[in-house]
Amino acid sequence: MCFKSGLASLGLLFLFACSTAQVVSYERLQSLKGEQTVRFFYPSAGGKVEAYVARPRGEGPFPLVILLHGHSLVGRGAEQVVSTAEALARENCFVGFAISLPGYGSTEVPQGSIEGVTRQVVKDGLAMAKQLSWVDKSRVMFYGVSRGAIVAAAMLNEEEGVSGSVLYSGAYDLGMLYRETSSVWVRKLLNPNGDANPKLMNLLDGVSKWRAPTLILHGDADPTVPVEEAFQLQEMLEKRGIPYEIQIYPGVGHGFAGDTWRDAGRRTLAFLQKYLTNTEA
Repeated sequence: MCFKSGLASLGLLFLFACSTAQVVSYERLQSLKGEQTVRFFYPSAGGKVEAYVARPRGEGPFPLVILLHGHSLVGRGAEQVVSTAEALARENCFVGFAISLPGYGSTEVPQGSIEGVTRQVVKDGLAMAKQLSWVDKSRVMFYGVSRGAIVAAAMLNEEEGVSGSVLYSGAYDLGMLYRETSSVWVRKLLNPNGDANPKLMNLLDGVSKWRAPTLILHGDADPTVPVEEAFQLQEMLEKRGIPYEIQIYPGVGHGFAGDTWRDAGRRTLAFLQKYLTNTEA
Protein backbone atom coordinates (compact mmCIF):
# COMPACT_ATOMS: atom_id res chain seq x y z
CA MET A 1 0.00 0.00 0.00
CA CYS A 2 1.22 3.53 -0.66
CA PHE A 3 -1.79 5.69 0.21
CA LYS A 4 -0.11 8.73 1.76
CA SER A 5 -3.16 10.45 3.13
CA GLY A 6 -6.22 9.11 1.35
CA LEU A 7 -7.26 12.06 -0.80
CA ALA A 8 -4.05 14.04 -0.58
CA SER A 9 -3.55 14.22 -4.35
CA LEU A 10 -6.83 15.93 -5.17
CA GLY A 11 -5.15 19.18 -6.04
CA LEU A 12 -3.10 17.43 -8.70
CA LEU A 13 -5.45 14.82 -10.06
CA PHE A 14 -7.16 16.83 -12.73
CA LEU A 15 -4.58 19.35 -13.89
CA PHE A 16 -3.88 19.21 -17.61
CA ALA A 17 -0.15 19.70 -18.11
CA CYS A 18 2.41 19.22 -20.83
CA SER A 19 4.57 16.18 -20.21
CA THR A 20 8.34 15.94 -20.44
CA ALA A 21 8.35 12.18 -19.94
CA GLN A 22 11.29 10.21 -21.27
CA VAL A 23 10.58 8.30 -24.48
CA VAL A 24 11.34 4.57 -24.32
CA SER A 25 10.58 1.56 -26.50
CA TYR A 26 7.53 -0.43 -25.44
CA GLU A 27 9.80 -3.47 -25.05
CA ARG A 28 11.50 -1.68 -22.14
CA LEU A 29 8.32 -1.23 -20.11
CA GLN A 30 8.72 -4.61 -18.45
CA SER A 31 12.03 -3.56 -16.90
CA LEU A 32 10.90 -0.19 -15.52
CA LYS A 33 11.88 0.23 -11.88
CA GLY A 34 10.71 2.67 -9.25
CA GLU A 35 8.32 5.58 -9.61
CA GLN A 36 8.53 7.07 -13.09
CA THR A 37 6.49 8.17 -16.09
CA VAL A 38 7.52 7.31 -19.63
CA ARG A 39 6.18 7.96 -23.11
CA PHE A 40 6.25 5.18 -25.69
CA PHE A 41 4.62 3.88 -28.86
CA TYR A 42 3.05 0.49 -29.41
CA PRO A 43 1.89 -1.16 -32.64
CA SER A 44 -1.84 -1.38 -33.29
CA ALA A 45 -4.34 -1.19 -36.16
CA GLY A 46 -1.54 -1.14 -38.74
CA GLY A 47 0.13 1.91 -37.22
CA LYS A 48 1.69 3.23 -34.03
CA VAL A 49 -0.08 4.49 -30.92
CA GLU A 50 1.28 7.08 -28.50
CA ALA A 51 0.85 6.29 -24.82
CA TYR A 52 2.18 7.22 -21.40
CA VAL A 53 2.55 4.97 -18.40
CA ALA A 54 3.02 6.17 -14.82
CA ARG A 55 4.55 3.41 -12.69
CA PRO A 56 4.28 3.51 -8.89
CA ARG A 57 7.24 2.82 -6.62
CA GLY A 58 7.49 -0.69 -5.24
CA GLU A 59 7.36 -4.14 -6.76
CA GLY A 60 3.63 -4.51 -7.40
CA PRO A 61 1.60 -5.90 -8.91
CA PHE A 62 -0.48 -2.71 -8.95
CA PRO A 63 -4.07 -2.05 -10.07
CA LEU A 64 -4.34 -0.60 -13.58
CA VAL A 65 -6.28 2.49 -14.66
CA ILE A 66 -6.66 3.05 -18.42
CA LEU A 67 -7.09 6.80 -19.00
CA LEU A 68 -8.89 7.98 -22.14
CA HIS A 69 -8.81 11.69 -22.90
CA GLY A 70 -11.44 14.01 -24.34
CA HIS A 71 -11.58 15.92 -27.61
CA SER A 72 -9.05 18.67 -28.22
CA LEU A 73 -9.47 21.35 -30.88
CA VAL A 74 -5.69 21.44 -31.26
CA GLY A 75 -5.28 17.66 -31.35
CA ARG A 76 -3.81 17.05 -27.89
CA GLY A 77 -3.98 13.43 -26.88
CA ALA A 78 -2.95 11.45 -23.81
CA GLU A 79 -0.84 14.31 -22.45
CA GLN A 80 -4.15 15.86 -21.32
CA VAL A 81 -4.45 13.23 -18.59
CA VAL A 82 -0.80 12.47 -17.79
CA SER A 83 -0.89 14.49 -14.57
CA THR A 84 -3.89 12.42 -13.46
CA ALA A 85 -2.01 9.21 -14.24
CA GLU A 86 1.01 10.43 -12.28
CA ALA A 87 -1.07 11.42 -9.26
CA LEU A 88 -2.75 8.00 -9.22
CA ALA A 89 0.64 6.29 -9.33
CA ARG A 90 2.33 8.51 -6.77
CA GLU A 91 -0.43 8.77 -4.17
CA ASN A 92 -2.46 5.60 -4.64
CA CYS A 93 -0.16 2.95 -6.15
CA PHE A 94 -2.27 2.61 -9.31
CA VAL A 95 -0.60 2.22 -12.69
CA GLY A 96 -1.83 5.07 -14.91
CA PHE A 97 -1.88 4.08 -18.58
CA ALA A 98 -2.92 6.97 -20.86
CA ILE A 99 -3.60 6.36 -24.56
CA SER A 100 -3.72 8.92 -27.38
CA LEU A 101 -6.80 7.96 -29.37
CA PRO A 102 -6.71 7.92 -33.20
CA GLY A 103 -6.66 11.45 -34.54
CA TYR A 104 -4.96 12.88 -31.44
CA GLY A 105 -1.45 13.35 -30.14
CA SER A 106 1.23 11.50 -32.08
CA THR A 107 -0.87 8.39 -32.75
CA GLU A 108 -0.70 7.42 -36.43
CA VAL A 109 -2.97 4.70 -37.76
CA PRO A 110 -4.37 4.10 -41.26
CA GLN A 111 -7.73 5.51 -42.23
CA GLY A 112 -10.68 3.24 -41.52
CA SER A 113 -13.76 2.94 -39.37
CA ILE A 114 -13.06 5.30 -36.47
CA GLU A 115 -15.10 3.11 -34.14
CA GLY A 116 -13.28 -0.07 -35.13
CA VAL A 117 -9.81 1.46 -35.13
CA THR A 118 -10.32 3.21 -31.79
CA ARG A 119 -11.54 0.05 -30.08
CA GLN A 120 -8.60 -1.91 -31.50
CA VAL A 121 -6.11 0.68 -30.26
CA VAL A 122 -7.51 0.56 -26.72
CA LYS A 123 -7.87 -3.23 -26.75
CA ASP A 124 -4.23 -3.68 -27.80
CA GLY A 125 -3.04 -1.18 -25.20
CA LEU A 126 -4.94 -2.98 -22.46
CA ALA A 127 -3.60 -6.37 -23.55
CA MET A 128 -0.05 -5.05 -23.54
CA ALA A 129 -0.43 -3.43 -20.11
CA LYS A 130 -1.73 -6.70 -18.66
CA GLN A 131 1.49 -8.44 -19.74
CA LEU A 132 3.62 -6.24 -17.48
CA SER A 133 4.74 -8.17 -14.40
CA TRP A 134 4.12 -5.17 -12.14
CA VAL A 135 0.48 -4.81 -13.28
CA ASP A 136 -2.34 -6.71 -11.58
CA LYS A 137 -4.39 -7.81 -14.58
CA SER A 138 -7.28 -8.82 -12.32
CA ARG A 139 -7.84 -5.23 -11.17
CA VAL A 140 -8.48 -2.94 -14.16
CA MET A 141 -10.56 0.21 -14.43
CA PHE A 142 -11.39 2.59 -17.27
CA TYR A 143 -11.35 6.35 -16.74
CA GLY A 144 -12.84 8.36 -19.60
CA VAL A 145 -13.48 12.07 -20.11
CA SER A 146 -16.05 13.22 -22.69
CA ARG A 147 -14.97 11.46 -25.90
CA GLY A 148 -12.88 9.15 -23.73
CA ALA A 149 -15.98 8.25 -21.72
CA ILE A 150 -17.71 7.18 -24.94
CA VAL A 151 -14.76 4.94 -25.80
CA ALA A 152 -14.65 3.53 -22.26
CA ALA A 153 -18.35 2.68 -22.44
CA ALA A 154 -17.79 0.96 -25.78
CA MET A 155 -14.96 -1.11 -24.31
CA LEU A 156 -17.14 -2.20 -21.39
CA ASN A 157 -19.41 -3.82 -23.97
CA GLU A 158 -16.47 -5.95 -25.11
CA GLU A 159 -14.03 -6.48 -22.24
CA GLU A 160 -14.69 -8.91 -19.40
CA GLY A 161 -13.19 -8.78 -15.93
CA VAL A 162 -13.11 -4.98 -15.66
CA SER A 163 -13.30 -3.76 -12.05
CA GLY A 164 -15.11 -0.52 -12.84
CA SER A 165 -15.36 2.63 -14.91
CA VAL A 166 -15.37 6.37 -14.25
CA LEU A 167 -17.24 8.34 -16.92
CA TYR A 168 -17.01 12.13 -17.06
CA SER A 169 -19.50 14.02 -19.26
CA GLY A 170 -19.94 11.07 -21.62
CA ALA A 171 -22.48 10.22 -24.30
CA TYR A 172 -23.88 6.72 -24.71
CA ASP A 173 -26.62 7.05 -27.34
CA LEU A 174 -24.80 8.85 -30.15
CA GLY A 175 -27.94 9.22 -32.23
CA MET A 176 -29.59 11.11 -29.40
CA LEU A 177 -26.43 13.18 -28.94
CA TYR A 178 -26.45 14.12 -32.63
CA ARG A 179 -30.05 15.26 -32.41
CA GLU A 180 -29.83 17.14 -29.12
CA THR A 181 -26.36 18.69 -28.86
CA SER A 182 -26.03 22.40 -29.51
CA SER A 183 -22.39 21.94 -30.53
CA VAL A 184 -21.70 22.26 -34.25
CA TRP A 185 -18.29 20.60 -33.92
CA VAL A 186 -19.78 17.58 -32.11
CA ARG A 187 -22.28 17.13 -34.94
CA LYS A 188 -19.41 17.38 -37.42
CA LEU A 189 -17.37 14.79 -35.51
CA LEU A 190 -20.33 12.41 -35.44
CA ASN A 191 -21.27 12.95 -39.07
CA PRO A 192 -18.20 14.15 -40.98
CA ASN A 193 -19.75 13.37 -44.36
CA GLY A 194 -22.95 15.28 -43.66
CA ASP A 195 -25.25 12.29 -44.24
CA ALA A 196 -28.95 13.04 -43.98
CA ASN A 197 -29.59 10.12 -41.63
CA PRO A 198 -26.26 9.02 -40.12
CA LYS A 199 -26.16 5.61 -38.48
CA LEU A 200 -24.69 6.14 -35.06
CA MET A 201 -23.96 3.75 -32.19
CA ASN A 202 -26.23 3.30 -29.22
CA LEU A 203 -23.93 1.91 -26.55
CA LEU A 204 -26.86 1.47 -24.20
CA ASP A 205 -27.85 -1.60 -26.22
CA GLY A 206 -24.79 -3.36 -24.81
CA VAL A 207 -25.21 -2.44 -21.15
CA SER A 208 -26.61 -5.90 -20.48
CA LYS A 209 -23.03 -7.17 -20.99
CA TRP A 210 -21.57 -4.84 -18.36
CA ARG A 211 -20.51 -6.19 -15.01
CA ALA A 212 -18.37 -3.26 -13.96
CA PRO A 213 -19.50 -0.81 -11.27
CA THR A 214 -19.73 2.64 -12.84
CA LEU A 215 -19.33 6.20 -11.61
CA ILE A 216 -21.22 8.77 -13.71
CA LEU A 217 -20.31 12.46 -13.40
CA HIS A 218 -22.15 15.10 -15.45
CA GLY A 219 -23.27 18.73 -15.38
CA ASP A 220 -26.97 19.42 -15.84
CA ALA A 221 -26.24 22.54 -17.92
CA ASP A 222 -23.95 20.75 -20.38
CA PRO A 223 -24.75 22.07 -23.89
CA THR A 224 -22.26 19.77 -25.60
CA VAL A 225 -23.41 16.45 -24.15
CA PRO A 226 -26.89 16.92 -22.66
CA VAL A 227 -27.36 15.49 -19.19
CA GLU A 228 -30.08 13.18 -20.53
CA GLU A 229 -27.22 10.93 -21.67
CA ALA A 230 -26.23 10.37 -18.04
CA PHE A 231 -29.81 9.71 -16.99
CA GLN A 232 -30.28 7.20 -19.81
CA LEU A 233 -27.21 5.26 -18.69
CA GLN A 234 -28.35 5.41 -15.07
CA GLU A 235 -31.74 3.96 -16.05
CA MET A 236 -30.14 1.06 -17.93
CA LEU A 237 -27.73 0.25 -15.10
CA GLU A 238 -30.61 0.35 -12.65
CA LYS A 239 -32.66 -2.06 -14.76
CA ARG A 240 -29.75 -4.47 -15.08
CA GLY A 241 -28.86 -4.37 -11.40
CA ILE A 242 -25.34 -3.13 -12.12
CA PRO A 243 -23.75 -1.18 -9.24
CA TYR A 244 -23.35 2.50 -10.01
CA GLU A 245 -22.87 5.91 -8.45
CA ILE A 246 -24.00 9.14 -10.08
CA GLN A 247 -23.43 12.80 -9.38
CA ILE A 248 -25.18 15.48 -11.42
CA TYR A 249 -23.83 18.99 -10.84
CA PRO A 250 -26.48 21.76 -10.99
CA GLY A 251 -25.64 24.63 -13.32
CA VAL A 252 -22.40 23.01 -14.52
CA GLY A 253 -21.54 22.74 -18.20
CA HIS A 254 -19.29 20.35 -20.11
CA GLY A 255 -16.07 21.32 -18.34
CA PHE A 256 -15.71 21.10 -14.57
CA ALA A 257 -13.87 23.75 -12.56
CA GLY A 258 -13.38 24.98 -9.01
CA ASP A 259 -15.41 23.26 -6.32
CA THR A 260 -17.07 21.00 -8.89
CA TRP A 261 -13.67 19.79 -10.09
CA ARG A 262 -12.50 19.12 -6.56
CA ASP A 263 -15.69 17.27 -5.64
CA ALA A 264 -15.44 15.17 -8.80
CA GLY A 265 -11.86 14.35 -7.82
CA ARG A 266 -12.88 13.24 -4.34
CA ARG A 267 -15.63 11.03 -5.72
CA THR A 268 -13.32 9.54 -8.32
CA LEU A 269 -10.63 8.64 -5.81
CA ALA A 270 -13.15 7.18 -3.38
CA PHE A 271 -14.62 5.08 -6.19
CA LEU A 272 -11.21 3.87 -7.37
CA GLN A 273 -10.16 2.95 -3.85
CA LYS A 274 -13.42 1.15 -3.23
CA TYR A 275 -13.29 -1.06 -6.30
CA LEU A 276 -9.54 -1.40 -6.89
CA THR A 277 -8.34 -1.86 -3.33
CA ASN A 278 -11.50 -3.04 -1.53
CA THR A 279 -10.88 -0.13 0.85
CA GLU A 280 -13.57 2.43 1.54
CA ALA A 281 -12.19 5.95 1.09
